[in-house]
Amino acid sequence: MADEGDKSDRGADDAPKFDARLAEGVAYFEQMLEIMPDDRTTLEFLVVAYDQLNQHEKGQKALVSLTKLLIRDGDMNALAGLLPRLEASDYPPAKALFLKVSALTAPEPDLTPEKPRELSGPEKAAAAVKDAVAAELALVDVLREAGLLDDAMAETLRTNLDASVYNGAYFLVSALHILEKENMRLCERCIEFLADKYGAPPVPLASFDIQPAVVRSVPREIATLRGVVPFAKLGRLTFAAALNPADDGLRGTLSAFGEFRLFTAEPSAVEMALAKAYPDQEGG
Repeated sequence: MADEGDKSDRGADDAPKFDARLAEGVAYFEQMLEIMPDDRTTLEFLVVAYDQLNQHEKGQKALVSLTKLLIRDGDMNALAGLLPRLEASDYPPAKALFLKVSALTAPEPDLTPEKPRELSGPEKAAAAVKDAVAAELALVDVLREAGLLDDAMAETLRTNLDASVYNGAYFLVSALHILEKENMRLCERCIEFLADKYGAPPVPLASFDIQPAVVRSVPREIATLRGVVPFAKLGRLTFAAALNPADDGLRGTLSAFGEFRLFTAEPSAVEMALAKAYPDQEGG
């Protein structure tokens, strides 16, 4: 946890609780780093998390390690996204890497994918709800086949999902969201399974001070319908909590808006983040 001098501008009453929750997530990823020192996802998360906790020295060391890993892997696009952080750093190894990365990535082609036409109209929205329900039913099958759901619980989830009817507004469609209300512990086990199987580590979403500009990395309709919450950025990479990391269709949809790294989170935390991001109750 950051010391008294490192606290940010958050209120005195909120900062300790905020830092304590985030510190738990950092501790998890620090343990992962000891086991897998070259794990890219872990380093990417720690760079952002240390910044949130104002742990400057640790953040700079993590940034240097991540940069060296990306150089080794030859990921020029990701390196270009780190240039602003490297340039702003007061850490000598990071400053030296800024010069090297600048040389490696210049000139840089524009690899930004073309933004697809925005969905509009009731037919498009109804189709989006239908696709979301299909993806969540497929997730129920994945969890059932893995032995995490018995027949009764799987049928309960399918019944609730099948009852999702488009009513003119976008709404959250999520098997895990339903499961959390039925059996919280079972939901936690399912999240652990999905995190391991689909490379989407758990994240303490409530600990992040999520900025509106970051949330808007994903269109509101997709975020609300699919339970996706972008919570931090690292260069061109966006970190997002998602309630269905098993859905390849969702990953493909998100790729139209940039490069995303998916994490798992508790459905209630995702729901609260969406309510905070979009406090009005009007449609999409």
